[in-house]
Amino acid sequence: MFAYRYLGMTLYPWQMEAVEACRHRRAEVAVVAANGSGKTAAVNVVLLLWWLYAFPKGRCAVTSGSWMQLENQLWPALRVHEHLFSSLLGWKFNDTEISTPQGGFVKAFSTKEPGRAEGYHENVAAGAPLMVMVDEAKSVPEPIFDALNRCTPTVRIMTSSPGLDSGTFFRAFNEDRAAWHTVEVDAWMCPHIPPERIARAQRIYGPDYERNPIYRSMIMGKFTTGDDSNMVPRRYVEEALMHRPAERFGDKFAAVDWAAGGDETVLVVRCGNALRIVYKDRERDTVRSSNRVVALCREHGVEPWNAWGDVCGMGIAIMQAARDRSDWRFREFNGGAAAGDADHFVNLNAEAWFYFRQSLERGEVCFPDGLDRETVTQLCDRKMEWDKKGRYKLESKPDLAARGVHSPDRADALVMAWWAGRFASYYDEPAVEVPVVPREYVPVDDWDAGVVL
Repeated sequence: MFAYRYLGMTLYPWQMEAVEACRHRRAEVAVVAANGSGKTAAVNVVLLLWWLYAFPKGRCAVTSGSWMQLENQLWPALRVHEHLFSSLLGWKFNDTEISTPQGGFVKAFSTKEPGRAEGYHENVAAGAPLMVMVDEAKSVPEPIFDALNRCTPTVRIMTSSPGLDSGTFFRAFNEDRAAWHTVEVDAWMCPHIPPERIARAQRIYGPDYERNPIYRSMIMGKFTTGDDSNMVPRRYVEEALMHRPAERFGDKFAAVDWAAGGDETVLVVRCGNALRIVYKDRERDTVRSSNRVVALCREHGVEPWNAWGDVCGMGIAIMQAARDRSDWRFREFNGGAAAGDADHFVNLNAEAWFYFRQSLERGEVCFPDGLDRETVTQLCDRKMEWDKKGRYKLESKPDLAARGVHSPDRADALVMAWWAGRFASYYDEPAVEVPVVPREYVPVDDWDAGVVL
């Protein structure tokens, strides 16, 4: 009634259930919901404003898996209603706190500061109950939950989209479920989510979309479990190696992950649905290694406009030097650039890796020469993560190094080569070899124009 009469909001049944559950002392409520369902803008906003309205001396401690989530989503949604409370009730709103003349407050703090999560306690006798709220709880580190457990709140609530199968938030819906009032929400429970969005996700992640971790999280509101927490599950690679799909013919593409120093320079050639690592070396002389890569591209019949190189780190300088020496111009793959599907992926690198994962799951990728143990480990030991918008991203290389995992040079090259041929057609037979007529090669600026002089 507070939401409807004072805020002018009409809540869905699941939103009503979540806020009503918080009316009871010692309530512990956990809400897991599909992306864009309204858990922050509706449930959390209604609860925080109602708490101070009902208990002017009450207190609310709020944190999130991302400070940006509080700053860019929760707080602007609260300030939409500022005019209703500031003039009539004397509430003061600032960037991280709402305070009442009676001493009540809503205070936000960062998940990087466990010490600030301690020291909050209720005082019901004095009219000062305490609510502890955790937004985007899937990304909150366990030390923060440990600190919050030292508080004595009147009500505790966690809201989030689904994450991996570990941590306090996950356990609230599994082994600790008896201690929590749980609310599970999929996209069909949210009428404002258009059916076209669901249908589009089914097309993108189908035909077995209900097993796809992005679809399960984004649409079904389900946790990602087991091996699916890795960007490329090991069972997909093992299936491709044990039950190798038929090799299909097609255009040739190449991808190079460049290195200068201790890491490997790796060249992978894709022909049709087949991926082959044709060069890997820890050569410290970048001139020698780039000359070898160019020679192998020519030897395998890869045209320059189908040859891609990673531009991160030393890559751009190595490719420019190779172009100056040999008139061979690699196309630039910038993994940090925006993804084509920017709604679901943080950058191109995450999108390319997930496309490779999908292709493996569908049984499309062929490794005619097999894969050694190191390459399989590189492919299967990289975690999926999320940003503040719920988009998928790859575990960073510094985080990999912190876990003692080597730089995934071979895996990056395999993924890049597969991505390079994503629009290629397959043939029933190998292309007929056409004698190469010597000609002058002049690089052009716009390879996408499809013109080669």
